[in-house]
Amino acid sequence: MKRFILAALVALSFYSCTDSIGDDVQNCGDVKNVAYENFVYCTQLKENPTKPIYLLINSNEDLQKQFAPCDPSGPLPDFTQKRVLGLLSGPKATGGYNIKIQSVIEDDCQILVQYSEREPGQNENVTMATTYPADYIVLPKSDKPVLFSKVSAAIDYAIVGTYYGECTGADCYQFFKIENHKVTKYPTVTNFPVEFNQTNYKALIFRDDFASFLSKIPTDIKNIKGQTKTFGSPDAHDQGGVYLEWSQGGVVTKVYLDNDNTTDQTADLIAFKKVIRDKVAELKTKS
Repeated sequence: MKRFILAALVALSFYSCTDSIGDDVQNCGDVKNVAYENFVYCTQLKENPTKPIYLLINSNEDLQKQFAPCDPSGPLPDFTQKRVLGLLSGPKATGGYNIKIQSVIEDDCQILVQYSEREPGQNENVTMATTYPADYIVLPKSDKPVLFSKVSAAIDYAIVGTYYGECTGADCYQFFKIENHKVTKYPTVTNFPVEFNQTNYKALIFRDDFASFLSKIPTDIKNIKGQTKTFGSPDAHDQGGVYLEWSQGGVVTKVYLDNDNTTDQTADLIAFKKVIRDKVAELKTKS
């Protein structure tokens, strides 16, 4: 039975000071992932925060109170079933700062939002102006209290996918990110290759066996660690391709595999190509 194990737990109060709530943590029931997706709105907050805060937006009226008027290009969340959570780290003297929601889990008593923060590197070129890092997600409505825990950024992951350039419909681009504690789907990839950290995403309830998948990566790919390599000519004649992006300790390897079994693909690569296809097919059933 998995339960919350929390350290250095911090609550960000709604337009108030940061308070410790470690004494309020309970352990009740099994822990499970909460499904959520990113939220991008067409405008900015009416008033930037002066300190770290979180926002819970439960209706269109709440949304209009917090954000300047704009004309959304897409549908808003169904606020009868969903709510928007915003995590805002307050004013920063320069650019290069970031805040990111890493996961959302719950048990029978509470919801825990795990987040990470980034500071600019010593020699990093940044905007010399005040910035207000924030991250917003859409998640199901709930009466459970929301707690927050700062964690290290997740840097170990694998993105698997299949793609077809000359194609229409939902199956043209299928990409999923597998991590130790969650699986993320990228539902709107239309301009592959892309930077996935700038793409809309949906975190699933399903939790995959990340270690098991990594154990299947063949030596052919391990030997090109930190590089990008293409095998064959993926999608050259509308035959599509298979994709792997593998981050190990922050070192990213990218592999593009022709759907055709070209001469530069070893037997191990061809077998692993099927592993990726099978994994994508499995994850489609979980989303």
